[in-house]
Amino acid sequence: MKLMEFVMSRATTSKKTKRKTARRASANGTISISDVAKHANVSLGTVSRVLNRHPSVGSDLRKKVLASSRSLGFVPKVSHRCVAVITGRYSPAMPIGYVSAMTSLVSQELASRGMAVELIDIGNIELAYEAHIDGVIGIVFDQRLTELTSIPNLPIVSINKPMVEHGIGSVYADHYQQAEMACKYLLQQGHREIAFMEIERGEWGSCERTAAFCDVMNEAGLIVDPSRICYTIEQPVYDILSRWCQRGVTGILNFSEDVSLEAIHILSNVLSKQIGRDISTISLEDVPIYQYLTPPQTVVRQPLAEMAKIAVDNIIKQVEDKDSTQVIDIKLETQLIERDSVVNLSI
Repeated sequence: MKLMEFVMSRATTSKKTKRKTARRASANGTISISDVAKHANVSLGTVSRVLNRHPSVGSDLRKKVLASSRSLGFVPKVSHRCVAVITGRYSPAMPIGYVSAMTSLVSQELASRGMAVELIDIGNIELAYEAHIDGVIGIVFDQRLTELTSIPNLPIVSINKPMVEHGIGSVYADHYQQAEMACKYLLQQGHREIAFMEIERGEWGSCERTAAFCDVMNEAGLIVDPSRICYTIEQPVYDILSRWCQRGVTGILNFSEDVSLEAIHILSNVLSKQIGRDISTISLEDVPIYQYLTPPQTVVRQPLAEMAKIAVDNIIKQVEDKDSTQVIDIKLETQLIERDSVVNLSI
């Protein structure tokens, strides 16, 4: 046998031997913590500390033990809690919008508390039935979340969709207040020809904001023209904005987050309107990019970080105390951030 063939043969035999050793690591066919300790040439106590993430174990030793565990196919029982975050609509036009921002904030908050996070799309909600899921936080405006109430010992918290009547804890921003203060602000700046844009009719937040818009306009003695309340899921954005501009609209409450940037682009570059002079806009969410547009956008800011913290605090409390029957119902105020996208017509 040639030298190279001999070396390759020995290497192949060595690999086969290691695989056989891994499969035969335990006499009864079940890989145990003892097998991991023997394979890594460490004590049982060391393996235990590594698997329990004890800070006294050095990085190199930890990696060595975990490599042995993976090599043998040893799967330890999960010692940390796992919370599922149910997500819904992501906007391809606003990848850093509400859902993405809230998902990130909730995940970071859970991770900082030593909780594992499992992201589940609402379309695959049945994954939340898995036994390792200790709790659920819903970042979704979908009634399907109520299906999970049939699972025993599974605490659920919904963000920005009140579901207390279904036995689901809820923390949400005051959506009525959002449109109320934005509409009042436009009125204070001398606007009377105001239009209102939402994503879809019938959704809780949309209904709250629409009601506030109508109430404020009526209180100001202004008749609400139905054609000035539009839903972007039903009509092309260009058609809506073109019609409004032709009919003398001076201020737009743009609560259709998915198309905020599209609306600003169409107004500025297609309809040749100078925002902050020819027409005024107020957008939802204080997304960082709004500060760097020309002009910087006046926005309604929701307390996203506070909502995330409250939701996580409540989930952890319920996970650690299965006897807890408290169902939270917390409504938080929002804030108007004044920038340069609104012109004062009263001057």
